[in-house]
Amino acid sequence: MLPSRKVLPFRSKLQERRNKTRINERFPARIWGDDQVQTPLNMEGTLDNISATGLYLKACKSFDAGSEVRIIVQLFSGQTSGVTASVQGRILRSELHTDGKYGMAVAISRSRFI
Repeated sequence: MLPSRKVLPFRSKLQERRNKTRINERFPARIWGDDQVQTPLNMEGTLDNISATGLYLKACKSFDAGSEVRIIVQLFSGQTSGVTASVQGRILRSELHTDGKYGMAVAISRSRFI
């Protein structure tokens, strides 16, 4: 006799798996690091969301997964006030969006307010 198996519901890829609070706001950012052939890249981008452990941003160029990047982001709380954060991290994935920009998920390894 086979043991009974409990059937678990299918987990959608869209199901939220994060356990850190995420801020879903757009903030201006500057991203720099080296591309796949070690050519330095320095570009403007837009942060889509951020948490204590990761962020998602969009830019006109892309870094490969595994690339180390540095990001300066202006976290505005109004039209002109807010703080600036310096973030170091590693690209987890990069994907081309229909608007021609690249979305990049970044795991944060170090951050500080400046």
